[in-house]
Amino acid sequence: MTSMRAWILFPVILAGGCLAEKPETPTKGTLHVLVSESVAPAMQREVGEFMAIYARNGAMVTYDLCTSDEAIDRFLADTARCIVVTRPFNERERGRMANQGLVPSEITIAYDAAIAVVHHTNPVERITTPELLDILTGRLKRWEQLSHPEGAKGPITVFLQDSSDLGLYLAGRLLKGERPGTGILHTSSNLQTLRSVVQNPLSIGFADLDWLDSARVPAKVLEIAEPDVRADSIFPPPIETVGKFYPPHPAHVYRNYYPLKRGIHVYAKAPQGSLASGFVTFLAGREGQRIFLKRNLVPGTQPIRLKPTE
Repeated sequence: MTSMRAWILFPVILAGGCLAEKPETPTKGTLHVLVSESVAPAMQREVGEFMAIYARNGAMVTYDLCTSDEAIDRFLADTARCIVVTRPFNERERGRMANQGLVPSEITIAYDAAIAVVHHTNPVERITTPELLDILTGRLKRWEQLSHPEGAKGPITVFLQDSSDLGLYLAGRLLKGERPGTGILHTSSNLQTLRSVVQNPLSIGFADLDWLDSARVPAKVLEIAEPDVRADSIFPPPIETVGKFYPPHPAHVYRNYYPLKRGIHVYAKAPQGSLASGFVTFLAGREGQRIFLKRNLVPGTQPIRLKPTE
């Protein structure tokens, strides 16, 4: 296993201001948010903390879970005014916004990671992105075919949430046009994926990092190496990290060392003085960013400094 120094992330907090009282204010009114299921645990905490502070002022923020595609479609159809998604708008969607004269608030509020998990008794500790690709396509079917099997043997069972943001991310990041194998067992949620892995000792599951603590299951997260510096054009790894194995620790995600990094974006039709503007400001501000960090996600709006733990 690659040795490395452990790091802790600290957001550098910047001061903010306040707005004048209006019939709807940044802390008063009603707002319904569409949230990607991938980041549901973190956003549940964000909404809860916002309400704990501002419900007494007359704020009411609720949310529903869906895919990012569904949230974006409803945002563009003007049936949602605030969404939290795991991908930015594409060129076609930005064109639709421009045609509608929309200039929404757009902020990358955090970064998370896709993770590969195995049964806690599985001796495998690390895996490469090409091996993950071969597992997803079905070309790699047995544990002893890995470059670092560590004595693991037997057929590989694969669990992946069906019709999910995670599946779309893996299709773009790893499959890149290749078809997934027919042997993948599809689940209905991150939670079901993680629970399925701990019930099947020879399995591997793909999940979103934000769900790991919420699931409270003894699944083991694999360290991952990226052998191709050109594999990720959005978050390219530093050349000195290519071929080395990293866990999804926030410091490794922040510095692009961990290969499967993804942004979390908030879009809002949030005119000045609206509750939507207040909620977005909360997500991007001190308290909201601390909540993401507590969920082992990387803050997206506050300056970051790294502090070694030794």
